[in-house]
Amino acid sequence: MELQSLLRTDAETVFVTVTNDPVAADQLLPGVPVAWTATTTAANAGIYVNVVDVAVNVTTGIAGKVAGVVDSTIATGAVGRLQIYGVDTVRASASIASSRLVVASSEGVAPTSVVTEATQSTLTSPEYNGAAVGWTVDDSTNATNATVFLSCF
Repeated sequence: MELQSLLRTDAETVFVTVTNDPVAADQLLPGVPVAWTATTTAANAGIYVNVVDVAVNVTTGIAGKVAGVVDSTIATGAVGRLQIYGVDTVRASASIASSRLVVASSEGVAPTSVVTEATQSTLTSPEYNGAAVGWTVDDSTNATNATVFLSCF
């Protein structure tokens, strides 16, 4: 884990080092939220990540836990860095107002893996929390990016 030095002029950020899942064959692009890859190999647990390729569901979430947001392009099977805390620009499915909880999803977009505004219903389950990425900190000015305070711990 990389912690940015505390400076009064810069917002705090935290990063983790991960490996893009070599089986998935997806290049990970900056600003894309990714999830931990489920694995039966203990040595790979907590190391491999991949794009969110399912639409978020209020009952089942995304069938995994959001790992963070890609900092710079990570090739298939390569090691890279995710931002897990602090303000970042994240790919979004639509314009999102400020102070909204956003979750990772793949609904209605290509390529997959964006944030969308969270919803709540009587069906919302704890698994849905695993899709949470953070909170928007301003009104997004376009339908492709949102400024989000990440909280992916």
